Amino acid sequence: MSEGDLISDDLRIGYIKPVDQVWQPVVYTAVGGFAIIQGCIILGTVAEMEKTAETIRNNPLLLQDPKAEVFGAAIKGKKFRWENKTIPYVIDANLPQQKRVTEAIEHWEQKTPIRFVPRDPTNNAHENYVCFRPPRANEPKGCLSSVGQQGGEQFVLLIPTCTLGNVIHEIGHAVGLWHEQSRADRDQFIEIVWSDVDPRARPQFEQHIQDGIDIGPYDYGSIMHYPAVAFPKQPGLVTIKPRKPNVQIGQRNSLSAGDIATVAKLYA
Repeated sequence: MSEGDLISDDLRIGYIKPVDQVWQPVVYTAVGGFAIIQGCIILGTVAEMEKTAETIRNNPLLLQDPKAEVFGAAIKGKKFRWENKTIPYVIDANLPQQKRVTEAIEHWEQKTPIRFVPRDPTNNAHENYVCFRPPRANEPKGCLSSVGQQGGEQFVLLIPTCTLGNVIHEIGHAVGLWHEQSRADRDQFIEIVWSDVDPRARPQFEQHIQDGIDIGPYDYGSIMHYPAVAFPKQPGLVTIKPRKPNVQIGQRNSLSAGDIATVAKLYA
């Protein structure tokens, strides 16, 4: 996967609404019709985000009302958890290397209480589901997912170079996990080397945009952590430095013990 496919000069201001909080501005990257933050997280379509922004610009008092609901995205709260810890899913017939998806699902079921069931379109309980598919012609090329249950059909987009570990990571987003380095306490544990970050990618290093929940201690070994060389302005530059010596970040092999504990608490 090329990170260059997921960043652009088209940076826009949108709004998201954490549950029971007021609307918050967020900078996102417009790529192929999708609003993307943190490199591989889909907030929604650009059209949806623009509609929200226009509504708020025309009604600025909405920003002060935690009960105001308009079209947007939010993650915090049980509303975005999968009912009965079960995710109905579909694998698009056009997706290559489908075994990486089935193996990622097996990994999640072995390590966590999350369960996956093939979607039955006649089952009302399967109205909300995940579709694993390749990006279409004008969509961003990478490994991407929304965070948490969004309602209706939502996508995990996978190009051929997305590995088994990448799929496990993207399922983590669909389950409800943000990137580890977006935690509110991240600056105690890592340093973002802003001078070496691609200027177009600065929004990819935003923190929880006011809607995340930090669970447990910071986990350098999380499969949800960025690698040390994420989004550099030149190849090979280190953009994230752990403050703890001799730790590795950015592994894409398996869920860590911290990931497993977080999911268990999130769905307790």
